[in-house]
Amino acid sequence: MGDNAATTAASPSVDHSSSMDPKNIPRAFEIEICQAPPPPTSATKVSSKSTYFINDKWKLHKKILSVCSHAGEVIGRTIEKYLLDWKISKVLTVTVDNASSNDTCLQYLRRRLINWKGTVLNGEYLHMRCVAHVLNLTVREGLKDLEDSIVRIRSAMRYVKSSPARVQRFKSFIEKERIKSKSLVCLDIETRWNSAFLMLEAALKFQKAFELLETKDSKYMEELTLQSENDTHKSSKVRGVPTEMDWEHAKDLLPFLKNFYDPTVKISVSRYVTGNVYMNETFGIGGLLNSFQESDDFCLSTMAGNMKKKCDKYWGNVERINILIMIAVVLDPWLN
Repeated sequence: MGDNAATTAASPSVDHSSSMDPKNIPRAFEIEICQAPPPPTSATKVSSKSTYFINDKWKLHKKILSVCSHAGEVIGRTIEKYLLDWKISKVLTVTVDNASSNDTCLQYLRRRLINWKGTVLNGEYLHMRCVAHVLNLTVREGLKDLEDSIVRIRSAMRYVKSSPARVQRFKSFIEKERIKSKSLVCLDIETRWNSAFLMLEAALKFQKAFELLETKDSKYMEELTLQSENDTHKSSKVRGVPTEMDWEHAKDLLPFLKNFYDPTVKISVSRYVTGNVYMNETFGIGGLLNSFQESDDFCLSTMAGNMKKKCDKYWGNVERINILIMIAVVLDPWLN
């Protein structure tokens, strides 16, 4: 690995500044761009970009860059400025999701890096597809058929979490049902399927408490029905509290989702290099979906089929996979 060359790496060391400590001049450098919309009340559009590097002592570091725009070329120019400030002229890969602004950013950065002679194979493999993002899209595709059940369970969780008084009352129902758990209900982030998995896992622990809530709290049914009527979301027709079928769907779904939750956690860490596990996890997910497609459970088989179509869109053709990630596998001593 040459000086100022890039790698797919991450570390617990986080520095929000744009200055570079002379002791931390990168030996290896990689950029990860994750587009996240700003809060609705935000007056300025701010997105965060993460950069990972290994210093001369081979210690992994991470810097979070602030970019006050979602425009692709502005993002590219901002990253270019940091590269110039840090005297970095060679970048191996830029990891991005499929936001259109990222395509524009990559086009700009590729032109600049080619002029600097700082890319491998003329920048042809500069774009590294974000495996966590693709996995998120894949699983969310499979969850579409069960969206109604997930929405109703999410609404129940939101009702409990909406005030301290409701939380305390729900705790009393937990005690009455003799449910032993140190955790409590948690809400998910609707765009991240792995948080939906955690939400469903938590909700199932307290199913009996929710059923008791339904009989003891008239506002519970009233508010969830009213909330659905006033909701402009595409799931606005999904009304009421979770049904028995909703809970059954959640129970059946969890073991299936666990197969995808573990790889998501493994590839989303920020304390060690993950580039070498990319291919293993990717092909492992493909194999799982193939086996689930053969399931006698029609619902599970259909879900796996939908997910496989989405998965193949990104990983079905080996020519669409960045060849540099294959080189990372070859160089991994654990696989030799």
